[in-house]
Amino acid sequence: MLGAALMFSMVPAVRAAAETAAQPGNAPSCSADNASANPDLELINKMGIEPRKIGNLGEFIAALPPGAMARLGELQKSAAEQRAKDWPNLCRYQQENDQVQASGLWPKVIFLGDSITENWKLGDPALFDATTINRGIGGQTTSQILLRFYQDVVALRPRVVHIMAGVNDILGNTGPTSDQAIVNNIRAMIDMAKANGIRVVLAAMTPSKTFMARPTEDLRPRIAAVNSRLMQLAAQQRVVFIDYTPMLADKEGAFAAALANDGLHPNRDGYALMRPLLTKTLARVAN
Repeated sequence: MLGAALMFSMVPAVRAAAETAAQPGNAPSCSADNASANPDLELINKMGIEPRKIGNLGEFIAALPPGAMARLGELQKSAAEQRAKDWPNLCRYQQENDQVQASGLWPKVIFLGDSITENWKLGDPALFDATTINRGIGGQTTSQILLRFYQDVVALRPRVVHIMAGVNDILGNTGPTSDQAIVNNIRAMIDMAKANGIRVVLAAMTPSKTFMARPTEDLRPRIAAVNSRLMQLAAQQRVVFIDYTPMLADKEGAFAAALANDGLHPNRDGYALMRPLLTKTLARVAN
């Protein structure tokens, strides 16, 4: 009971911190350099989107342009420098958010998450328009996403937010994170959405066995454990839970090779298989 009491007492503080960070006078100084995505990472993402016959992670790495893997270290260094200036990356969508608010045309659905959400724009561009917008940022953990929830979701007044996050916590992108901490961060997002009249679609993490950053680590046990907790959280909070795993996983519980070139991110065929369940769910929740 003490843990639950502490959790509920922390939520207003988290919301206040997010709101404060989103205020114009408190926002980091954003420029074209620190607001844009890294071109090398964009190239790797595009390599992962087009369906190709790649049997395993090693084959995907071999198919990357010369020097791409060597540049990963530089990408990690750049990401660390960016986090030092703007840890939740509020700059990334600040200009686009300002344009939405200035137009007065509020989106119906916002997709919030990490690279799997961000890459959705490449994998299924027809899904997004003025009423359905994407606020994914590659590499982000749930702690970072939580701190930009007010700016990138609440302030834009959507009817629904689709949340998918957690795999970068498992990968340790911003340090070790427990399963419970992942759930707590997502719980806080749900609390903020509910407090502002926004309906929630909570998505399970997509399946994965290995990834470039952790080629020898089996991600399946933790992904399954956290997804189980997220399903329980959705039931407790009475929000919609959506799980794309049955249509994406192979018999071993890894991402089917034909649907994810790098073993973690859906390619265009993977996103296409996700679309019918997504469309059916949004039709029920957003109307």
